[in-house]
Amino acid sequence: MSNDNSELAKGAGLAAEKALDFVEKLIAGPFIEGTGIFTDKIKYWRFKNQVNIITKAKKYLESKGISTPKKIPIKDVTTLLEYASFEEESIMQDSWAKLLSNTINPNNKFDSCHVFSQILNQLSINEILVLNHMYVNSFMLSSGHRPYFDASDLKRKSQTDYISSSIILDNIIRLRLVEEQPPKLLEEIKKISDSDYIEQEDIDHRIENSNRFRLSNFGVELMKQITD
Repeated sequence: MSNDNSELAKGAGLAAEKALDFVEKLIAGPFIEGTGIFTDKIKYWRFKNQVNIITKAKKYLESKGISTPKKIPIKDVTTLLEYASFEEESIMQDSWAKLLSNTINPNNKFDSCHVFSQILNQLSINEILVLNHMYVNSFMLSSGHRPYFDASDLKRKSQTDYISSSIILDNIIRLRLVEEQPPKLLEEIKKISDSDYIEQEDIDHRIENSNRFRLSNFGVELMKQITD
């Protein structure tokens, strides 16, 4: 090997070591024992997460008196376990386990796996905290009762700073898991009779946004699948 090639190989090796050192700092726990087994360590860690989630799902089913799960398409179960394998937080692992449990529950007629795996994969523990707060405080008056919550209250439930909590709220709005309370016209507009003409621009300036949100029907169904 020429000196040039030797230097290139040496440089590449040093770059790889630095990259691995950086990755090790990002991941909790001593993952990297050597460059040759880094990939195997990640795979093993993900495999342990998958086993943990499957075990929890089995226990959830057994707690409901179900010993024989229903069969689901291999694409759905592999997608769910692929996404779930990256989760470290116990709350998120529980959410994935319950989604799997409800998916393979023969009493659950709704095929939730494909849709909600995609959604849950886009949520962090902070969004789950917000959604769970809304869910446990809904349906108190009736089975269809979905009260509105102030945005400021929801942001506090995310347990993050103001900017992050705003992004979290935007994300669950983007995913259509919550819906905003319809805007209201200010009182002076309400008093104008229907026969009176008023410019649309004037109405637009007098609309009062509620800045309050409730779970959408879609959001309710997601929470059922990952909590019940």
